[in-house]
Amino acid sequence: MSIEHRLASRISSRRPLVVAAFFCLAGVAVSAGLTRIHVFAHTDPAYHSICAVSEGVNCETVALSPYSVFAGLPISVWGIIGYLAMGGLAVSSFSRLRPHATWPGGVLLLLFAFSVCVSAVLAYIAEFRIGSLCPLCMALYAINCLLLVIGIVWLQRSGMSIGAVLAEDLAVLTARPRLTVAVLVLGFVALGALQLFVKPYWKKPGWTDLPALAAGIDSTGRHWLGAKTPGVEIVEFSDYECPHCRGAHKDIRLLVAQQSEKIRLVHRHYPLDRACNPRLARPFHEHACRLAEAAECAGQQGRFWEMNDAIYSIQETIKADQVDPMELAVRLGLDRPAFRKCLEGHAAAGAVARDVRDAVSLGLSGTPTFVVGGKLFLGRIPKAEQDKMMGGGAHSQEPQGSALR
Repeated sequence: MSIEHRLASRISSRRPLVVAAFFCLAGVAVSAGLTRIHVFAHTDPAYHSICAVSEGVNCETVALSPYSVFAGLPISVWGIIGYLAMGGLAVSSFSRLRPHATWPGGVLLLLFAFSVCVSAVLAYIAEFRIGSLCPLCMALYAINCLLLVIGIVWLQRSGMSIGAVLAEDLAVLTARPRLTVAVLVLGFVALGALQLFVKPYWKKPGWTDLPALAAGIDSTGRHWLGAKTPGVEIVEFSDYECPHCRGAHKDIRLLVAQQSEKIRLVHRHYPLDRACNPRLARPFHEHACRLAEAAECAGQQGRFWEMNDAIYSIQETIKADQVDPMELAVRLGLDRPAFRKCLEGHAAAGAVARDVRDAVSLGLSGTPTFVVGGKLFLGRIPKAEQDKMMGGGAHSQEPQGSALR
């Protein structure tokens, strides 16, 4: 066999690894996009990504779940690290300094298989624990599967068994123990530095950590927290199945706590559920109306805010369709027969329907929406408006419009 023929044969056998490097580059790009979604989903309640298609197909829902972070970093960041590592190894196969002809095919094949296993676990969590699929995540699962196929094609072209290529690669690593250990230590140090550098923006105070605030019911029967005689009133329209509402509600509670003698938070319901919201033409948050009624039924026993927090907090670990209001009532020590009668008899449906009518009359386009001094803010209250509240720039007034009176 001529030198030219042997060279062409080697290049041909390594060509799948070139393709693998390009797919790894695509994986880095998609992972970077997911990281952007993760950051904005946790820091900007008004943000809506292009892949927030529906309740069952929504990148934001997945990003807001506790499963989106592992070992102090978002899963998407681990994805960037993994694809960079695999892509770098694939490119190294063309280096003249590679230790042997099939390097690093065995290691890559092992990493490709591992990535597919991780994909399977994450897909299971998304479907059965979170209850929502992420299109960009599914794109990464497809990339991982393609990488494994590419690795298998490379193995076939090499004419060697998987055991043989792995043995050659492991022999390289064990033959230079100091270098191998140095690389591993350097990697761990880099990861540690990254974890220190990335602030845990996804961490919110636990529901039991929220400051205690004065609570009551106003003359129109609406539940409030904060100032007994408010200088500023924030009306919150929310949906108990909305993950953005859950995070925004925590944030607004913390804001009120800073000026609890001045600011009052008033809760209003706007379930995106066609069972009680006539503006919904198709199924969306199919349990939101029942959860809103559960909160109102608890409110009849003076425990509205306890049920409010319980409904929100339990959805950080289970899906909305698994939330049992009766079980929450037992945990809160409510009068269970009275609560059951209220919930099953829809005694609180009128209060929820009134809030929905008011929201429709105001032209609400989504949740959460905050009303301050007659102004509507979707997703969050801007920082400038918050500064006015805290500094006294906002005037004491009921939000304008008869719908809120």
